[in-house]
Amino acid sequence: MYWPTATSRVLSIPSPLDDAELLCVRPSRKGNFFACLSRAGIGIWDVRPTVMHAAVIRTERSVERWGENVDVFWATDGRGLIVLTTTSHLVLYTLQPTPNPAYDTPPAQPATYSAGPGEGGVLSGWALRPAGVAFVMGGCTSVLPLPHSLLLGLRHPPGLLEVPWPLPQTLVGGKTGNQYPPAPLDGADGQLWDMANTWMKPSPPLKLSVTRTQGLPAMYTMLTTDGRVWGMYTSVQAGQYQPGSSRTTSRFVGQAIYPPSRAHQGSSGNEVLGLVDAPDEVLENLEDEMRAVDFAVNTRMGLVAVGLAGGQVEMISVPPYPQPARRSHTLDLKASANLRTPPGSVTSLAWTSDGYALAVGYEHGWAVWSFGGRLGGWGLADEGSEESFMRGVHELFWAPGNLDLFALTKESSLYAIPFAKSATTGQHSPDNTRYAFLQMDDRVLVYRGADQPDLSVINPESDVWQHIKIPNAYITTNWPIRYASISNDGKLIAVSGRRGLTHYSASSGRWKLFADEREEAAFVVRGGLLWFHHVLVVAVEADKNFQIRLYSRDFDLAEANVLHAQNIPSPVLVMSLLDNSLLVYTADNTLYHFLILPTKDAIRLHLCGSISFVGIVRVPSRVRALSWLLPSAQKDLGDPADDLIVATMIFLVDGKLVLLRPRRAGNEEVRYDMQVLADRIEAYWTHLHGVGTLENSLWGYDGSGMRIWLDALTIEATKVDSVKDAYESVQESVHLRLDFYPLSILMDKGIIIGVDYETSLRNLPFALFKIQTGTHLFLPQLLRYHLSTGHLDSALVFATNYSSIAYFAHSLEILLHSVLEDEVDAGSLETLPRVVEFLDHFPESLDVVVGCARKSEVERWEVLFGVVGAPRELFERCAAGGRLRTAAGCLLVLHTLEELDDAKDTIRLLRLAIEAKEYHLCKELLRFLHSIDETGSALRHAIDEVGIVPDSPMPPSPPTPPPPTPPPPPAAAAPPLLTFRSDTPPTVARVLKSDRVNSPFELSLPRLFTSPPSPRTVETMPQPLEIPGDS
Repeated sequence: MYWPTATSRVLSIPSPLDDAELLCVRPSRKGNFFACLSRAGIGIWDVRPTVMHAAVIRTERSVERWGENVDVFWATDGRGLIVLTTTSHLVLYTLQPTPNPAYDTPPAQPATYSAGPGEGGVLSGWALRPAGVAFVMGGCTSVLPLPHSLLLGLRHPPGLLEVPWPLPQTLVGGKTGNQYPPAPLDGADGQLWDMANTWMKPSPPLKLSVTRTQGLPAMYTMLTTDGRVWGMYTSVQAGQYQPGSSRTTSRFVGQAIYPPSRAHQGSSGNEVLGLVDAPDEVLENLEDEMRAVDFAVNTRMGLVAVGLAGGQVEMISVPPYPQPARRSHTLDLKASANLRTPPGSVTSLAWTSDGYALAVGYEHGWAVWSFGGRLGGWGLADEGSEESFMRGVHELFWAPGNLDLFALTKESSLYAIPFAKSATTGQHSPDNTRYAFLQMDDRVLVYRGADQPDLSVINPESDVWQHIKIPNAYITTNWPIRYASISNDGKLIAVSGRRGLTHYSASSGRWKLFADEREEAAFVVRGGLLWFHHVLVVAVEADKNFQIRLYSRDFDLAEANVLHAQNIPSPVLVMSLLDNSLLVYTADNTLYHFLILPTKDAIRLHLCGSISFVGIVRVPSRVRALSWLLPSAQKDLGDPADDLIVATMIFLVDGKLVLLRPRRAGNEEVRYDMQVLADRIEAYWTHLHGVGTLENSLWGYDGSGMRIWLDALTIEATKVDSVKDAYESVQESVHLRLDFYPLSILMDKGIIIGVDYETSLRNLPFALFKIQTGTHLFLPQLLRYHLSTGHLDSALVFATNYSSIAYFAHSLEILLHSVLEDEVDAGSLETLPRVVEFLDHFPESLDVVVGCARKSEVERWEVLFGVVGAPRELFERCAAGGRLRTAAGCLLVLHTLEELDDAKDTIRLLRLAIEAKEYHLCKELLRFLHSIDETGSALRHAIDEVGIVPDSPMPPSPPTPPPPTPPPPPAAAAPPLLTFRSDTPPTVARVLKSDRVNSPFELSLPRLFTSPPSPRTVETMPQPLEIPGDS
């Protein structure tokens, strides 16, 4: 869902760090600042505008006494910094505001200066102040700042030490006038956890992190020097979620995340969870390439990415406590990008704040992956770019909004790589999935190619991306954009940033903003925006109150013009609009169903009901999208107020596509049976009013392909065993492999629209990233599914809806070709006879068969025509029906299978072509006769028989031209088929060389399709798509 775009920015590092070797960069907790560290200095930068505010260079005496800088850590308040040194000292700094701005901004001259996104207002000044030095006994290896304490990793002995924060003044030295060494931080001043006598293998910690999720205990993640990653919980919190786990005397309980322990069936309690003793397989020594070197926790998807020394990234799924961790999948850049050389060890990992993308730094490159495993961008030293970030990345992190990736290279250069992302990363709503809708730093992009004719949709040269720039007056002060929404007809767009909102109309080409900036700053959009016709539905937070407001596009944006305001008791997490039903899911795990009721003079929300999902959805904040499917009887005859109690709910939570089926007995409350359809689902599409058999179909993309359940209402319920990892319990109807990322499904055209990226390095000193549009025709695979299951009637009903599109015959040809290839290779002809029977219902069947034969290997013709029928019979049918070009294609088959009466069949078809004035076909037939008989006798016989040149016999030897005599005029009855405007009479060579066109007699080499075929553009489509003409 993320793709690099345009070109990177290289940041100019000012004095005094301009000549220093940078060791690392660390963003603050909120992401608005980042610190860069050298061996003796530290600098504080603002992300937007990207400038350095303050820097401190330590003196040589300070470096000798306290050691060189190794790493830097931000305090949770974003104002304190802790620098770890080589001698186990902690050098403390505070970031304080100054009364003067950091830089002198240019005067207000609109003609020469315009602030960019996030660059509005005065740039406040900041200063770094030394706050003292502390010493850690036992050798400090890492620091984890907590709100009221510091968790320190120790080397001797391996363990964790927790000390209060801010540090007591008696433990801090190095201040002005106090040069005495500080008292050491040890077990006497805090709580010490010795790993030697615990449930894990003792090894010094290298990296620590903590993640907090509402409804779950805080998880501490630790990387140790032996290449393992552990997930830990405090015994007190663990006892609240797992009775009995708090009985242990250990301060922490937990489990191995990497390598994950294998839970054995029949075990129970803390042994299964790995809370007592580490299993034997976890304690085994790891090979060097399999050792973990870094990790990153994705709290939105419940994943932990573990980078290995061998260059792979292991994705570990960590379900809600106390379920055990499990390996999900592996990211391998060398295999996915088909590289000749490996990228080297992983150096850094960083998740986007929405959890959809993972940035990976390698010794010799970088990459960005979707959480499901789709490669969205990469660079490698082998590509020959002059930019150092393409040759290896040391550290990286995402800026707020996730549209800039900051990278520190091995050469101590700082780069900012711009990205584009799908709008569904911020708000996964039905309308946002209806269109290919992208966000960039200062604009949104809408794909308008869907409004073009059929053939233009699948032509990459006709891509129409409309770039809509967000008003500068809004984006300069409200960057980054958090939500973007598009209307059902694609004409209205709304976006919201830090505060307020603004909306756009494609009809007028204008944006509307709040006239009063105080009203704009009075609320923040939290939960999303949706369009109901011309009315904008917005979930807002204002003065710690939560509301759903309705704004009209026709009115100015003002607090007085709010059409309706509905109070909500808790923050809105997800909204979804289905027809006029508004579904609102809140942080207290409650789903509200509203009906939008417009009248002549007003519009309002009517609450139909609400349902609590406590006990069903464990972590509400991990719900990314929701919708429902209604039975046909309810849609046609039911009361809309009762939709909620009969609808099958669809949730996208933790990357899993979940169905909740209602069950109600008598007057009891509605209960739900939960069914997990698939794991690693990044986006899904529902079609409540689909085409034919696609109604109520469910489409989900898992990072590698599209999974389709044709009727989600009829999926049989199956038991889901979370311990056995039974996520793949429901097999999809159809699976489509895609070579791009899908964004939109054009149901009426049978096309999937998506994007991919391209890197241009040729003749450029820098990398240029471009976004490319991709298309995939899904009709052949769905037709094949119906036919393979024996549902001929369903296939006919489905195909009838698409019989009028220009590339329908092409779809049938792909269907026949793929089935032929697969079943010949498999040695079983089960579906091919059904496909042939199916084709007989359409007038394009003969064209499809001949076109398929031209694109298949000759060895497969015997099987094909053994089912379709004899080529002679097809030839006669085509000739009798006036399908002359199709009949010409049959001549090649007849000749190859030695069933052709050369002179008779060709001459007969030549006469028909002359009568129909198919002059190009006439030339192809003549060329065909010359190709099967190089002596030219067959060609001369045909010309004499048909009478093409009655008064000028052809020369006996084609290479020797006759004397230049004027050609006699053609006979009155003969059409001007092969006349020439020169004094040289026609020869066989000239006939063969004139105006070559695509010949029906030539095999398509190289073959256009592989098995299964997956056409992406018109260039990979069969030529019979084009209607032959005379020029």
